[in-house]
Amino acid sequence: MRPLLCFSIDVEEDMPNWRVQSPISTGNAERLPALADLCATEGVRPSWLCTYPMATERRARAILAQIARRGDGEIGTHLHPWNTPPFDGPAGGRSGEREHAYYLRDLGPEEFRRKLACLHEAITGCAGRAPTTFRAGRFGIDERTLAVLPEFGYRVDSSVTPLVHHDEDGGPDFRSAPQRPYRPSRADLCASGDMPLVEIPLSIALSRRLPRALEQLYVRLPRRMRLRGLLSHDYLRLVDFAWLYPARFDLPLMQRVARALVESGNPLLHVFLHSSELVPGNSPYVQSGADVERCAERLRGLFRFARAEFGAEAATLGEAAERLGPLLDGAAGLAPSAHERELAATAERVEPPIRSRAGSA
Repeated sequence: MRPLLCFSIDVEEDMPNWRVQSPISTGNAERLPALADLCATEGVRPSWLCTYPMATERRARAILAQIARRGDGEIGTHLHPWNTPPFDGPAGGRSGEREHAYYLRDLGPEEFRRKLACLHEAITGCAGRAPTTFRAGRFGIDERTLAVLPEFGYRVDSSVTPLVHHDEDGGPDFRSAPQRPYRPSRADLCASGDMPLVEIPLSIALSRRLPRALEQLYVRLPRRMRLRGLLSHDYLRLVDFAWLYPARFDLPLMQRVARALVESGNPLLHVFLHSSELVPGNSPYVQSGADVERCAERLRGLFRFARAEFGAEAATLGEAAERLGPLLDGAAGLAPSAHERELAATAERVEPPIRSRAGSA
């Protein structure tokens, strides 16, 4: 089976260096048609995952409606709780809700349900059809909020970032999550189970295949020890760590990661971007016009590499879930590889690192 090639964009308001802005600006929406044209030229079917400001501000909404009418991708949901009504405040605190970026899991299920209903309605009106693909803002999903999604007809979640612990401010720990699509467990979203939706994680991996025990040890190295940098291609040239995220990582490294994923039997390559990274100064990784152009060139290069090297087939996240879902339900389908089956025992053997602060990804 040739791997599928997915490209998801967090279509979100301008957030210079990930900071919440007041008033909210949606200026990066003007760059979306050019990105849609790039995708069409490269034969890629993007998943545009939209926040409430982008789905409701007049100009941004019109641009997204135009993209939806093209029919060469899908419009999905990306929920930032701090700017999605109703504004009842996160659980445990009722002040300053719109002033800081907090996690969905800080909400109770009913508070999340009300916000999701509001955003779901806005996107349905904008796109002309109900969205079925979801991603939590800041990847801040948990089992309680995940369980609400099927109530609204969502068939796909894409909030899991394997091998990553968002530990800078108490965020979710996805280091033990599968790197391939799976149906999450109701008790542990980092484990396979029988939830009625497909989790399509972002493509995140080491640049070479290692035994699972060593891989898990690597991602648990305390950042302050700087051992990852020492092991990297720049120094000892042993192993690197990267997302398929062209705003942040260079093309040769992403190519090595893509090859490692495909060689491990992963049926899908999932490329990721923020719409705000189409404008200089809206991301720590994109500070100039040259950075924007460099990101676009990496994106083109990665798409072309995936097709030339692996014969990858383009699909939206929704289409990928439809293709892979039946295999996930079958005993002979996407069963974990031998590499992944070591996970349960390994995660218990490896001591967690000392917590440290780091920037948002």
